[in-house]
Amino acid sequence: MASVTVKVNGRPYPIVCGDGEEDHLKYLAEFVDKKVQDLSNSIANATETQLLLMASLLIADDLSQAYESIDKLKDSADNTAEDKLEEWAEKLETIALQLETA
Repeated sequence: MASVTVKVNGRPYPIVCGDGEEDHLKYLAEFVDKKVQDLSNSIANATETQLLLMASLLIADDLSQAYESIDKLKDSADNTAEDKLEEWAEKLETIALQLETA
C-alpha cells in the first residue's frame, strides 16, 4: 500500500491508497480542494467541516447528474438500436414476400 499526503483547504491529510494510485488521488484531492476554495470564497462564516460537507454534497450532486445523463444516453441509444432493428426486419420481410411471389 502506498501513502500520500494531500492538502484540502490548506490542511494536510495523509491518505493510504493502492500502489500506483497516488497521482489519481492527488488529482481528486485537488478537485475537492477547488470546490472547498470556491465555497470558502462565497460563504465567509462556514467552518472547515461545513465546507467539506458542502463540497462533498456538491460533488455527489454532480455525480448524480452525470449518472442520470449516462442513463438517458443509454436509453436513447437502446431505442435507436431497436428502431433500426425493426426497420431492417421490415425490409427483410418485404424482400422475403417479394421472393415468395416471384
